[in-house]
Amino acid sequence: MIFITEQLNKSILDPIHGLIRISDDEMKIISHPLFNRLRKVKQNTFLYFVFPSANHTRFEHSIGVMHLASEMFLNSFSNANTLKNKQKKYGIEGNRNILDNDYFTNQQEFIDVFFALRIAALLHDIGHGPMSHLFDQFAPKNSDFLNMVRNDDKIRFNNEFANSLEEIMKKDKGLEGRVEHEYVSYYFAVKVLSDIGFTDERIQIILTIMNEHLNLKTTNIMDYSLTPFLNQIVAGAPLDCDRMDYLLRDSYFTGVKYGTYDLNRLLKSLLPFIDMEKNKIRLGIKKSGLPAIENFLQARYELYVQVYFHKTNQACNTMLSHATKKLKDIGHQFVDCNTVDNFISSYLELSDEKFLDKIESSVQNCDDKSTINELRNRKLWKRIIELFPEKGKMREEDIKEQTEKVVNFIKEKKSSLKPFVSESFTSLDPLKDLNGEKAVLLSKDKDENYIIAAQGDWLNNSIIFKALSSKYLVGRIYMRANTEDIKEKEFFRATKQEIYKTFRPIEK
Repeated sequence: MIFITEQLNKSILDPIHGLIRISDDEMKIISHPLFNRLRKVKQNTFLYFVFPSANHTRFEHSIGVMHLASEMFLNSFSNANTLKNKQKKYGIEGNRNILDNDYFTNQQEFIDVFFALRIAALLHDIGHGPMSHLFDQFAPKNSDFLNMVRNDDKIRFNNEFANSLEEIMKKDKGLEGRVEHEYVSYYFAVKVLSDIGFTDERIQIILTIMNEHLNLKTTNIMDYSLTPFLNQIVAGAPLDCDRMDYLLRDSYFTGVKYGTYDLNRLLKSLLPFIDMEKNKIRLGIKKSGLPAIENFLQARYELYVQVYFHKTNQACNTMLSHATKKLKDIGHQFVDCNTVDNFISSYLELSDEKFLDKIESSVQNCDDKSTINELRNRKLWKRIIELFPEKGKMREEDIKEQTEKVVNFIKEKKSSLKPFVSESFTSLDPLKDLNGEKAVLLSKDKDENYIIAAQGDWLNNSIIFKALSSKYLVGRIYMRANTEDIKEKEFFRATKQEIYKTFRPIEK
């Protein structure tokens, strides 16, 4: 596609994807202060305490996501065109449900869609705060955020934008809930694209690709909406360009092999499927590519269980969550959205380290300050017990109830540990959002037309999918324990043995 590569006249060398080519507009976005701040926000907050090389940031991840979005887009249409040419060669009729290049009016229409998708992918994480998702718990209320957006007269469609956000928020956590980083991403996307001179229509198209439910400006090809297809590339299931990048990137920087998968085989399995009943284009995955999806989902599952849910990484998250509980209870927030300037400057100022500084200065309780100081110096709490569900019997509520009992047992045994013991509950649904309005599994009918496979075919056609259909649950108890001190080490061991005898926790 020479007519596209001519506009990708700059490049960035990436350790995961090699040479990533970028356009002038994309370079302007990357150079904008709101995007540049992502250099100070780690992709995985405390993972470097376990895997020392895991210091990569959301900055390079976002660029990788943009690259993979374009790879998914171009390969989908390349696969569709190859299929069409093969049918012509052998005189096969069918596949009227597959979109190819001939549906576009001209090259420029194709190019415009291509770059809108890339920019939507590039900006998908621009609103992420430091310390991963903990920051969201101290964000302003949705209602306050919406008022700020409505009063931002530099956005010419501010009321329309705010109304679309409000509809989504009401269906999510309501207007009294804390604003999620995704909503901040949409707002920052508007600010950045306005600053570099994008038209309102172009911005609205990109926003709707980021979240189809914003419904500001859909992308149509002939009589079909292409927006669902583009949205599923950016934020879909069971795969999207975001997940595809962070699996490879996190695997590389942690030094593990769990998150690797066959990228080329995945790309070869994609097709733009025309859902004629709903007049829209959806991301389709050929049934012949099912093993590649199995490989991808299994890689994701293993990376979560072995890396993100690593006991030491979860110890860090548990300590920080425990130390900030009182701040969360009183509704403390670290971002002021009374004015646009204050809101933006708050984000520009904060890095992971500075946010931790702000937390430490805001925490009033001496024990909580001590916990944060221990966290900074990697004097981490120890996991004393781990609880897994018994097959088909132990529910999420049962594990939480059991962990609460163990915590109370430890506190009663040694009252000085009351401020320094906490439970951690982790869950993962590997097949979440597999069916429905996301990517669709495609099979062929008797006329060689691709059709959406029956609901449940993801599971019925795969032993791997069936194995991953169970929700992963684990409850852990962490407590302060200086195992270098002989007396504390002996107490820790004795308490652990007593817990096993008293509660007989279910082992994996």
